[in-house]
Order: sequence, then structure tokens, then C-alpha cells
Amino acid sequence: MKEITTDELKSLLLSHDVVNVIDVREDEEVTMGMIPNAKHIPMNDIPNHINDFNNEETYYIVCAGGVRSAKVAEYLLDHHIDAVNIEGGMKAWGSEGLEFKRI
Repeated sequence: MKEITTDELKSLLLSHDVVNVIDVREDEEVTMGMIPNAKHIPMNDIPNHINDFNNEETYYIVCAGGVRSAKVAEYLLDHHIDAVNIEGGMKAWGSEGLEFKRI
């Protein structure tokens, strides 16, 4: 499984127009902030959204600490979807540059 650091993800976001970031945390977790333009799909809902993924694109998967996102990345890879785990998750990202989501 491919992994990148949050610093590498920040560089990608600054240098590309579109980066597919999927936040797999629970609703109450994302209210504390999300990576700008990330799409929120809780981990347990990923199988219900499998058809939303394009197998010709790369998806960067983030959670709180990197464990759930690694499982989701593996699941997506098993379904022939290019997925990259974000090492350390939102804990490594920090609070800089977050968007806040109201539920």
C-alpha cells in the first residue's frame, strides 16, 4: 500500500488543481475540521459508495491517526481503485488550514 506524509499531501494540494482527498472519520470528528475540499465518507459507508470512485483517479485517504484510512485504502485497492494512505492522519496534519464542517 502506498503512503504519503501530511507534508507531501500539502505540497500536492498546493501544486495541483484537483486532489481527491477522502476523509473517513465519523461525523463528530469532522466537525473539528477537515482538509479543504476533502470529501467526507465515513469508513463504514465506503462500501455503499464504491461506485462513486473512478478507477482512473488516485484517492488520498485520511482519518484521525492513519489506522482506519489504511484499512480503507486496502479495501479500495482490492477493488482496483488507486488509494494512498495519509500517514498520521489529521493528528499529523494539525489545525492549520482546516475547513470546519457543520453537521
